[in-house]
Amino acid sequence: MKPQINFTPPHYEQPVSNFTTRSMNGSQEYVDFIPKSHLRIWYNHQTEGYAKHYHNAMEVIVCIENQYVVIANDQTYLLNPGDILLIPPFMLHELQSKPSGSRFIYLIDVSMLRCFQDYTALDPVFMNPYLCNAGSQPEIYPHIYDSLMKIADLYFSHDIFWETAIYTILLDILLTIGRSHYSRDTNEDNNSEGTKTPDYYNIFANLLNYIDAHYMEDLTLEQVADYIGFSKYHFSRLFKQHTNTTFHNYLCHKRIQEAQYLLTANRNLPITDIAFQTGFNNLTSFSRCFNKYTNCSPTEYRNKLRHGNISC
Repeated sequence: MKPQINFTPPHYEQPVSNFTTRSMNGSQEYVDFIPKSHLRIWYNHQTEGYAKHYHNAMEVIVCIENQYVVIANDQTYLLNPGDILLIPPFMLHELQSKPSGSRFIYLIDVSMLRCFQDYTALDPVFMNPYLCNAGSQPEIYPHIYDSLMKIADLYFSHDIFWETAIYTILLDILLTIGRSHYSRDTNEDNNSEGTKTPDYYNIFANLLNYIDAHYMEDLTLEQVADYIGFSKYHFSRLFKQHTNTTFHNYLCHKRIQEAQYLLTANRNLPITDIAFQTGFNNLTSFSRCFNKYTNCSPTEYRNKLRHGNISC
């Protein structure tokens, strides 16, 4: 049996001195990136868990030794050695304590990637945490795992252009996930015979970018179906198939994500203004939808931000 490593190996020490711990305040995590960078990676062997929290960075967990339990978006994931879990920004999650074990944890700022039109097409993939292992994603798992290990090596070596090199690999990982998702969905759609993957992708990516640009408006199912030239029934079926949710839920999810950002970035902006800026025509519907996705009201969310105690 492989012996457990209960200390941080020297080659996995943080590459910047006096930079060794996560920054926590209650249940809210303030992501402490490497100075003048947009990411942080650490070799984690702590037995303590982390209570429910969120942050504006993407979190990637690669289980190395023993199992690790992660609860994200009200779903429980038991990670085995080699398993990978990608948790999107702003998603509430918690890490449960284990007697022993180790894992790599990556926190990566992906906000700048939204300037790429293709990035929006990944939104359906990350409606929930993305589990990648030999069972769930057999075709792409070896490449994703090897790429994440390369990212860790680059980070801890801290060689010249290390951050640029890491984001180059990250883009390739996201490209691999996106291509796999759309190729699989097109092949599984029995009613789309003759539709090539690029054709289908262009239609769906165009639709998602349209929603991303107009979510603050009074969008309807009929309107978006007409935009891509599908019937209401055909559109609803395809949208559910390729996003695992309804158009209404996807639109609400998009709006609440933006509301969370506004509540975090501008704590003096009136909640009523945030409601209207994110596509809700009244405060009641905004509060109801916000509570559905975060388990607390916008006012409670803002108050907990102020007191550093996001635990809803």
